[in-house]
Amino acid sequence: MTTIYETPTEAMTAVTDGWYNQLASCLNLSTRHFQLLQPAAVPVSDQSLWDCIDVVPPVTLKYNCWIYQQPTFFGQYAAVVNGLSFPESTFIEDIGRETYVQWEAYLRTVTPPPPANELPSVWFQWAIVNAPSVANIGRSDLSVQLLISSAQAVLEPYEGPNAKPASFSPSFSDLKSILRASPGTSFSFDSNRDDPDVSDSWAPGDDPNYFGIWTGSAAAFNISRKFAASKVTVSAQFDHFANITLTPGEWYSSALLHQAWASKSTPPWIDSADWQKFFGDTGSLTHAIGSVLAADSITLTLTSDADFNLAELAVIKGLAAMGDWPIYCPITSPALSNSISTGPGTLSIRFKSEPGNPVILGFNVFDIRSYVSGG
Repeated sequence: MTTIYETPTEAMTAVTDGWYNQLASCLNLSTRHFQLLQPAAVPVSDQSLWDCIDVVPPVTLKYNCWIYQQPTFFGQYAAVVNGLSFPESTFIEDIGRETYVQWEAYLRTVTPPPPANELPSVWFQWAIVNAPSVANIGRSDLSVQLLISSAQAVLEPYEGPNAKPASFSPSFSDLKSILRASPGTSFSFDSNRDDPDVSDSWAPGDDPNYFGIWTGSAAAFNISRKFAASKVTVSAQFDHFANITLTPGEWYSSALLHQAWASKSTPPWIDSADWQKFFGDTGSLTHAIGSVLAADSITLTLTSDADFNLAELAVIKGLAAMGDWPIYCPITSPALSNSISTGPGTLSIRFKSEPGNPVILGFNVFDIRSYVSGG
């Protein structure tokens, strides 16, 4: 399909959309979920890895973290948990006050008293004989009470002035181990033969490319316009790459988040308007990251036949450390390098990451319905 872009910004978007489709095709990624991370992230520790992935991703094919100021997934989850409650009064209303009095009397005869996590089953065994018409709803109420109180108790050490860090799996060492055991791949890209059509992706429509040829540059800069209009090729080699499942740490309860999403009423919500606040069409928790695309020991060789003048080439060379299209990875350590060579009508940029330095290239994003339902 040939797509005609009329403005400079759209031209930069077109070449990046072509790269997006080629990357997805060559790495067997679904465009129903895949999201490019711009700039790509190079974590060096557990915390820097978790800072990268602890985010509610925006609804865009290209998540430019310089532009989108997204809330953390942990922060949104914690707000949901603390916005839930299941008061004893609702349990009494559902089973009837007379039945509640009988239930409380029965509990006083049980020695030792049943622990909280056994109350739903103890109730059901008692109610199926003594109050069969409300056995199921009573068990459901007690189960929700237990789910909320347990989630809030588990979350408590991760909040406040001496909070534990919100951990995720994998850890940084696990990420490196997974990549060491993963296969490699090589592929190429040619802007003259690419497919910029992303209309069937999970975030179709206006999805602009906010950077031009280097990190922080505008897509409408004259240098970016020349670059986007030129023949651009990329030769890519990943010694190792993997699509790695992301799992929140011990602070997280998938059952609790599912319960919150599945129930719009009060209870379990303290304020029934909060469901829309988090999960509505314009809510703050409409999507979540299910897995990350990571690669180790990357070599990317980019060429452009744009006719850059000497001044423009000097600018590109001077800003090489900022990182360049298509991954915009800033050169922040000796493990990363950008080398540039030029000639009449030719520009070549070679990006390389040394082995043992994982690069996070993108996320696989799921809408919250799929995320809380397990797929």
